[in-house]
Amino acid sequence: MGRRRIGISFRTAPSDLGILKTELLGLVAPYRKAPLRAVLYGAGALALMLVYLYQGQREFFYEHLAPGLFPSTLGAEVEWWGTLYQFAGAFVLFFLVPLVLIKFLGGEKLRDLGLGLGDVKLGFWVVVLGWLVLALPGGFSAGGMEDFRAEYPLAKLSVESGSRFVLYQLAYGLLYYVAWEAFFRGFLQMGLRPHIGDVAAILVQTVASTLLHIGKPMGETWAALLAGFLFGALMLRIRSIWPLVLVHWGLGLLTDVFCARALGLW
Repeated sequence: MGRRRIGISFRTAPSDLGILKTELLGLVAPYRKAPLRAVLYGAGALALMLVYLYQGQREFFYEHLAPGLFPSTLGAEVEWWGTLYQFAGAFVLFFLVPLVLIKFLGGEKLRDLGLGLGDVKLGFWVVVLGWLVLALPGGFSAGGMEDFRAEYPLAKLSVESGSRFVLYQLAYGLLYYVAWEAFFRGFLQMGLRPHIGDVAAILVQTVASTLLHIGKPMGETWAALLAGFLFGALMLRIRSIWPLVLVHWGLGLLTDVFCARALGLW
């Protein structure tokens, strides 16, 4: 009597394969329909934010660059150069790199991304009211909070003299704040809105910009959340980053002024 060979079949029934294929296609279908440009905007923004977090901030300068560049320089001077490095890093990563990529990819007009003048009349009133309602009260309040005084000015040496303060604030505004608003409210929000809609685009840039405030004073992080929605909505109306830059810059400048006075640096 011959031996019977007992085997176990692992073959899946054709109907099961069909169901599995349908389920998998259903999972990836929304992403297959997503425009390539929207995917590039999102992935590119995330990559640039990561580079900024790890290589674009003062801490990277202090640890990796300062020892070789300023081996005998005092701490305040290193803090000064580290802060300017951070401003320049933001400008390169959040403004110049996206600008080059958009020019390379083509298809986007810079004015559609908020780099034009937009509604000049409304933008003027946004700046006036923004300084009166946000920048002045916000800066004054920051001066009365210990965690803000510990953080600002980012470079305490900036208030050593009038000329140094002017230079510092020009770098703060023209490098850092221009890059910040161009990146989040311009490239990211206005770049994504044709593909995912206004509300979703505002939400994406608000989440991204708020997350970059982690580690800052708690009040500033909450303010970044609210400002993300407010500035995002204003961006849709005025179609220009420049009024938002001036309001944001004003808040930063007045925060430095009130914190420096509270610390007795002036």
